[in-house]
Amino acid sequence: MTDKNILVKFGSLLKEETLEVIDSKILPDTIVLEATNPFPGYYEYYEGIQKDVKPHYIYLVTDKKCDLEEFTRATQKIMSYFEVDFHAAMGTITIYNDVYHAIRIRRLSKYDQIKDLQSCYIEEGINLKSNASIPHNSKAMIQLDKFFAMEELDAGYFCDHVEPNHGYFTIPQKLSWKQFEHLMQQVKYNMEMFHFDASLGFIYDNFKAVDMIRIYAENLDLELLKKIRAKFIERIK
Repeated sequence: MTDKNILVKFGSLLKEETLEVIDSKILPDTIVLEATNPFPGYYEYYEGIQKDVKPHYIYLVTDKKCDLEEFTRATQKIMSYFEVDFHAAMGTITIYNDVYHAIRIRRLSKYDQIKDLQSCYIEEGINLKSNASIPHNSKAMIQLDKFFAMEELDAGYFCDHVEPNHGYFTIPQKLSWKQFEHLMQQVKYNMEMFHFDASLGFIYDNFKAVDMIRIYAENLDLELLKKIRAKFIERIK
C-alpha cells in the first residue's frame, strides 16, 4: 500500500463509553478522563483482555471548544518535539446534562506523560478546565471531530490506515443515536457470535456529508465488514 491509496477526510464519530477520572499524575486543578474500556461492544465479551494496555484513551478537558486551526497548529507543533508519537482529536463529552470540551489522546506509553502533554498544550495557548466535579465511572456520550486516514477496500468500505482492527462502511442515511443503538442490538443478535464494537459517524467527501459506521474487531477484514453492513442495511428504514 502506498500513500496514493490513502484518503484523508475530516469528519466525526459518536460513541458511548464509560469514563474514569484520573486523580494523579496530572496538573493540579485540571480534569483528565480515561476510557479504560474504549471498545465496550467488543471487549465486554472478553473480560480482562485490555487490562495490560496502558494508558487507554485519555481526554484532556479544556475550558472551551477549540478552534480547529488553533488545535491543529498547536498539536502539530507539540508533535514535533514531544517524546512519543501521540495522536490527538477534538471532542465533546456529555455526562448527564453537562457538556465538556476535550482533547482525546491516544498512544501515550505511560501515565507520567499526561502532565507533560498538558503543559505543552497550555504553552501552545490551549487552556484547560478547572473547578468541575465529574463522577467516577460516568457513562458518557462522546463526539470526536477528527481527520480519518483511510484505505478504500471496495466501494463504500474502508480500513483505517493508522489504527489496526478499525474499519468503516457507508450507510444511505443519517441515523439518530437511538436508531443506531436499536439497529446495533438487532445486528449483533444476528451475527452468529461474531462480536464487534460500533460507533456512528460521517465524513466530508466531495462537498457532501457521507454517513458511515465504524467497526472495531480483531482480525477485521473486508468480508466481515460486508457481512455487518448487510445486516445494518436490511434493517435501516
